[in-house]
Formats: sequence, C-alpha cells, structure tokens
Amino acid sequence: MMFLIVLLIFLPLSNADYTPDWDSLDKRALPRWYDASKFGIFMHWGAYSVPALKSEWMWWKWKGTNPDPEVVEFMEKNYQPGFSYADFATQFRAEYFNASRFAEVVQKAGAKYFVFTSKHHEGYTMYPSKYSWNWNSVDVGPKRDIVGELKQAFSQTDIHFGLYFSQFEFFHPMFLEDEKKNTTTYPEVSFVFRKNNFFSNILQIISYPQMIEIVEKYEPEVIWSDGDWGKTDIYWKSKDFLAWLYNSSPVKDKVVVNDRWGVNTSGVHGGFMTYADNYDPRVILGVKWESCDMMDKYSWGHRRNMRPEEIRTSYEIINKLARTIACNGNLLLNIGPDMHGLIPPIFEERLAEVGKFLELNGKAVYGTIPWLYQNDSSTWYTSSHKFQFKPGHPSNIVNENTDFNSQKKDKTVIYAFVLDTNKDVFKFPSIKTTEETVVTFLESNTQLKNFEDNEVLKFPYNSVPWRKLHRQDVFVIRVDFAADDPTNLRRYISHMKKLRERKIVKEVNRRGY
Repeated sequence: MMFLIVLLIFLPLSNADYTPDWDSLDKRALPRWYDASKFGIFMHWGAYSVPALKSEWMWWKWKGTNPDPEVVEFMEKNYQPGFSYADFATQFRAEYFNASRFAEVVQKAGAKYFVFTSKHHEGYTMYPSKYSWNWNSVDVGPKRDIVGELKQAFSQTDIHFGLYFSQFEFFHPMFLEDEKKNTTTYPEVSFVFRKNNFFSNILQIISYPQMIEIVEKYEPEVIWSDGDWGKTDIYWKSKDFLAWLYNSSPVKDKVVVNDRWGVNTSGVHGGFMTYADNYDPRVILGVKWESCDMMDKYSWGHRRNMRPEEIRTSYEIINKLARTIACNGNLLLNIGPDMHGLIPPIFEERLAEVGKFLELNGKAVYGTIPWLYQNDSSTWYTSSHKFQFKPGHPSNIVNENTDFNSQKKDKTVIYAFVLDTNKDVFKFPSIKTTEETVVTFLESNTQLKNFEDNEVLKFPYNSVPWRKLHRQDVFVIRVDFAADDPTNLRRYISHMKKLRERKIVKEVNRRGY
C-alpha cells in the first residue's frame, strides 16, 4: 500500500501587510473554513448555455484557430448566414431563474461553498460590469444582475459564496494583439491605477478592474482564477492583485484563492492547489488542494444532447469525494443550468442523493483531516481528534508540534469509507484493534460486536446492519481506541515535498476549461 503522512499547518492570519511577491503571499494562512468545508458546488452559466453545443468553449470551437467541423456544420445547418455568437446573448432569457432555488439545491446537496462563473472566456459578465459595456447580463440577455441575486440568496444560508473569473477572453482584440506581439509583461504601474488611470491593454482596461469590481461589489469568499494560459503572473500582475486582496479588500481575512495566476504558478503558488481537472493523486498531499469535477462528464456548461450514461451517478460522486478528502483535498463539483435558468432535474436528483449520504455520514467528512494512511484498496480514511480548542485559541491554528496526524488510541477517531461492498469479509489492514476498540456503523449508530482484539480489523458481510443503512453500495464506519501507530511524521515531510515537485507539477498543463 502506498501512503504518505501529511502535516497540516494552519498559520494564524496576520494583520501585517503582504508584499507583492510569492515569498510573502505564500505565507498567508488558508482560512480554516475552506479546509473544513470539504465539498463545494461549481456552476458554469453564461451565453454559451444558449447554444449548449459541445461545451462552454463552443465559440472557440466555432471561430477559433482550429474550428471543430461538427460545430461549424451544426451552425451552418441550423442558423442563418450572418448569425454571430453575440446573437446568442440576446436569446439568453433566464426567465425561470430563481436564485433562492439555486441556493436550495446546493444546500440540499450538502455542499458548504459555492463558486459561480462571474465571467468565462467568452467575456460576457453575469453582472453589470462597468468594463463590459453591452456584453453583460443586464445590458443584453436576462436584464438581471445574476451574480447579485445569487449573492443575496446565498447570504441567507450558511454556504460560503465564491466567484470564478477568467483572466483572458477568447477574441478580445487587445489580447489577440498581445498574442501577435508575444507580449509577456507591461511596464510597472501602481496598483492605484484601478481608481485613477487607464492603459491600452486588456489587463488594465478589462481584467484588473473587473477583479477589483467583483471583490468590492460582491465580497466573494473564494476567488477562483482561470484563463491565465500562455502568460505568467508578471503579465497578469497577479501578485499585485493578491497583495491588495490580502491587505485591503473587504474580504481580506476570509477569502481563499486558487493557484491559476499564471503559467508559472499552478501547483506552486496561491492558496489551494488545483493542478489538473478532475485531479486524483491517490496519495496524501502535504498541501491543501482541490479537485474540480463535472456532473456532465463532457462539459462544464449546459449541454443539450447529454445522455444519461454521461452523467455522474451519486455513487461516483461519493466515491470521488471520499478519495479526495482522504488525500487532503476538497471536491468542487460542477453543474450547468440551461438557458432558461433551470438546473436539469437529473442533476438535482443526483445532488439530493449525495446530500442524503452527507446528512447521515457528515461526521466523517466535514472538519476532518487525513489519517496516517489514505486508503487500504477501495477503503479510504479520514480522521478527527478528541480535543477542543481552548478559549482564546485561534481556530485557524494547528501547531506543527501537535500530533494531528499520528495515531493515538485515546485521541484519534478513524473514519473508513467502504466503497466496495461486494465482499464476503471486510478487511482494514491499516487498523489494529485493542481490547478497548469500538467500531460503529456511522449512519445507523450500530456497534460492531464480532471482531478480534489485538488484530487487524476485519468482519464478515453479515455483520453489517444492511437494513439500517440508506445505501447498499457504500457505508462508513467510525473506529475509536484503535491501537497506537508509532509512525514518525517528520520523516515524511521532505518526501512529500519531493513528490510535489517531481510528480504533481508535471500534470499542471493538463488542465483547461
């Protein structure tokens, strides 16, 4: 079994100013709420939801440098000559959109945070941006501030509200001109340009002001940057933005960001790491990371011709969630509403099934940490510790000298997600029992009686209280007072660093929405 040990270090949030360099910015602690949340919902919605053809990249597939023949043929057969992509926005009505309904669906799914596309690569903003005249959801299309309505609806829940933002736009002439000239940077300018001055490039006329705009107007707790391809953090002036975000913005103490701030930052700099789409390392990572995955296996935006077998089952989602959190990650699961503002019923159904599982087994998910071992075959582990923070103790701190990932009989609670239930005997090679060990089926609160003391934990199929369980394809057990494990954490810290540098960074360029 391959395993690594993780040391979670959450440093206290500081009032000290961060400077616009990675040495300073990378020292900022990740607010504790994010790690504790574990599960979020991503939502891609925009003008691309009108054609709902192929994916949210439809415009690029139609008019980009290497057009998709299927898209070109579809447009020629079904739309009159002269029809432009901008015409789709006029058909984007969202007449059934109800922000409170969206919030209800996310809440029923058991998600603790929500990330919405304020602007995707098409450049169409889902709010009335001052920097996107006649190409936003108020000027053309729904005639509504979609982001504003969602912000208001989610503020009535305990779900953290976040925004996705694309740095570049497919066909913005300024970006295309930079591409032609192979522009990699701009002369240094003061960050206060956002209030006072404008410059003739996409960064300072579009991207920078819009990022400031969404932060100041909607106060998102997640900034999910994307569209940074082909340019470094110097081109995007990412470090300047993050220094402002952490020092002076209205969300400076609670906001989290990802790692997509330039081609040189993915998997290296930022808040949480995203690496590749649908990332699944299958080993514990020594850095907080997130796997963004799709309900529709082939598109982030709505796709009219999706088939039932192309939609993830609730079991697949639960399976991915368990594997992800066991390895120190969060799962951000994407759904795409249609042009009318409706979430496909099958999406709602699958999310509700996941939510029911989390309602019954949430103690094994929310607020947990990785255990010493991430898995035994198809069984994946999380853990928690039996202690309370002392009064006045900052809740975002986990001191490196604590035994947070050691196995102490009197301190550690182990949770095991059994993802393969088609077995005569369930074995857990990494868990050693003692005379005091207590094994409980989490959702039924039923204790297991027939297992051997001072042995590897195992029990037969007929010991599982199947009739008391909501699902038959997965169950979770809680193990208290398992035997101590003398594994030394510090031995593995340098090994994790090498893993990150050698194995993970290779996968950075596999991403792309």
